[in-house]
Amino acid sequence: MSIMRLRRSRLRPWIKKVPRQRHVRGTWLHRLLGDRLFAPGLWRPSGNRVAAGVATGLFWATMPIPFQMVPAGITAYLLRFNVPAAITCVWITNPITWPFILYWQYRFGAWMLGQEGPSDAEASILASLTAVPVPLLLGCLVCGLIIAPVSYLFVVFVWRLFAEPWWRSHALPRPAAVRRP
Repeated sequence: MSIMRLRRSRLRPWIKKVPRQRHVRGTWLHRLLGDRLFAPGLWRPSGNRVAAGVATGLFWATMPIPFQMVPAGITAYLLRFNVPAAITCVWITNPITWPFILYWQYRFGAWMLGQEGPSDAEASILASLTAVPVPLLLGCLVCGLIIAPVSYLFVVFVWRLFAEPWWRSHALPRPAAVRRP
């Protein structure tokens, strides 16, 4: 879909609010991050960069920290991955899914350490809270290190299967070569 068609669609009110390069140039953000902020590879979709951005976003999505979009965006910017893909994939952990994901990451970490989860009958709340951080952090780190490469390979596979043929079929025809005598 072309930019002009997008601007005429229902998304128009939101697309109009996205800052353009000319609006960001010269601001404090541009002074802080430099001209690399405007590198096309950071913002336009391309196979490996989108896959790396998805992997980065999913890695940070498994971490039990607030504002996960910030480290995902910074990591994608520094490593030159696709920033929108990284920030979007962090949204998998939202207030609805967050407790379930953290619970299973804790259970996974406790299983790796050979521990049983604290039961309500045997331990107080304070004792259970002091036993939680190590299995939780281990489970989060290992889940992130497993999910990131698996998602990278999956996105590369899907990109080659669906996106590359679509881009090729929608490419503008190239002008014929001019032969000089």
